Amino acid sequence: MANVKVTITGLGQNFVRIQAQTIALIAERQIEAMARETEIVIQQKIQERIKRDGSTGHLARSFFTVKTTDGWGVGDIDFLNANAKQWHWLNYGIAQSGRTTPPGTNENPRIRGHFTSHTKGRFMKGSPSFPMNPTKPIEAINYIQATLNEVNGIIAKVLARG
Repeated sequence: MANVKVTITGLGQNFVRIQAQTIALIAERQIEAMARETEIVIQQKIQERIKRDGSTGHLARSFFTVKTTDGWGVGDIDFLNANAKQWHWLNYGIAQSGRTTPPGTNENPRIRGHFTSHTKGRFMKGSPSFPMNPTKPIEAINYIQATLNEVNGIIAKVLARG
């Protein structure tokens, strides 16, 4: 059997630089694709865990793909803290302050209002009003961990597409 030897000459540093740029571009596209797939999964996990009718979907929509200085991510903490303040409490079952039970009317007079059956439990401001003092902690729905459990599958799916 004959031995075959191939030698490539004359490529130089330009070839190496172009290869490195190509690899970086492919990796960037794949990382973005993984983030976009993760965005879909976390939104599904939040929607699956809704316990009351009439959800607006605001929390799920607040988790979106963001470009970061060194890659891509899902869920901008600053945006979530400003626009979906309940995200931490609903995911972990505890407020960022450490509180586990929501404030009642005595602590937060802005929530004076009433519950009406036609809204299926949604809180409505206005009259007639009565005190509302929750005693039951908000149960953690762990949508972030549920999403993290899917990440290996997301990575495999994106890499399989090439």
